[in-house]
Order: sequence, then C-alpha cells, then structure tokens
Amino acid sequence: MLICKFCVKGCKNDNSLRNHERLCKNNPCRQVSYLESNRTNLPQCNGANKAKLENREYIVSEDARMKMSVHANNRTDKLNKENGKRISVTVNKKVSNGEWHTSLAKNMHINYKGNDLHGSWELAYAMYLDDNSIKWVRNKDSFSYVFDGKERRYTPDFYLIDNDEYVEIKGYKTEKDDAKWSQFPNHRKLVVLMQSELQEMKVIK
Repeated sequence: MLICKFCVKGCKNDNSLRNHERLCKNNPCRQVSYLESNRTNLPQCNGANKAKLENREYIVSEDARMKMSVHANNRTDKLNKENGKRISVTVNKKVSNGEWHTSLAKNMHINYKGNDLHGSWELAYAMYLDDNSIKWVRNKDSFSYVFDGKERRYTPDFYLIDNDEYVEIKGYKTEKDDAKWSQFPNHRKLVVLMQSELQEMKVIK
C-alpha cells in the first residue's frame, strides 16, 4: 500500500496513487476534476449544496448534529465489527493452513519515508519511534533457524540503533514463529510486540 503525501490516504498501486494525488483536496496545485468544474450543472440533493448555490449560510441545529453523529458512530461500529469478524475468520483459517506469512503479510506494502512496511501496525510503530526520537532502520539482518527439518532465514522487522535490539511486530503467533524466536542468537536481543503490548504502549488502540 502506498501513502498519499498530502492526506496520508492509502492507495493500492502507483497508478491509483498518482491519480489520487493529482486530485487530492490537500494538494495546493491539484487538478480540478470535470465534475467539480461543472458542479453548478449537477442536481443539488442536499441542503448544504442548495444553500451554497443561493449564497446563504447553511445552519444545522445541535439536535440534528447529535442525531447524525450517533447514526454515523453506530454505522461505523457495526461495519468495524462485521469487518473485524470477516478478517479474523480469514486470518485464522490461513494461520491454521500455514499460509499467513506468504499470502497476506508479504502483500501488504506501505511506503513510509522510503521504508517498505508491512501493515498498519508496523506503520504505527515506525511513527511511534519517530515521535519519541528513537533511531531505527528497517532491518535487513537475517538469522538462521530450522523448521520442519529445513534450514531457513528469519528477518525481524526493525532494528533500534541506540538500543542494539531487533523488534518483531506480530499479530498471530504460529509454530514457525516459535522456532524463529527460540533459535534466535543468545548474544542478540529480540523484542516481540504483540497486539496487547502495542496497545499498552499506546502505539495502536
């Protein structure tokens, strides 16, 4: 996933990012879309647009604002719960099938200051480190471990320079993860941050 430099919206690929940034409302040099340039010719379907056309102020009562806010929150909570259930079912299925690492995590890309991060938790942690002036790099060091009779390589997510420690951001632990962590070199420090630790650190909600 790529991030808009004007509004931090996520885009799936380079093409969608270019198109979004070109029309992004936070872009001071943005291109005005055809619909916007011809908006007065479009049917006006709400009070705010109608008031704008008539050059008058549009006032929403406090009671109406409260009702709209409650409705929006209820709708958002419902959608979040439904989406959360669907994601949880999918992830648990992939974890049980041993497909989690290759099918989901590796396909989630977020470009943050030139670093290729995998998922919103890694992005939140990177921003947390920057906010707290903690020097870090996207880790490239890999370590040998054995799983299912095969020698493999494990690359933790972050390296904290001043602390001389590696950090792994993890949502779901598998047997493969246990093998990685239990065989990590004793003379190196590895910190694994799960959802509960990230929430305790106020990195995520």
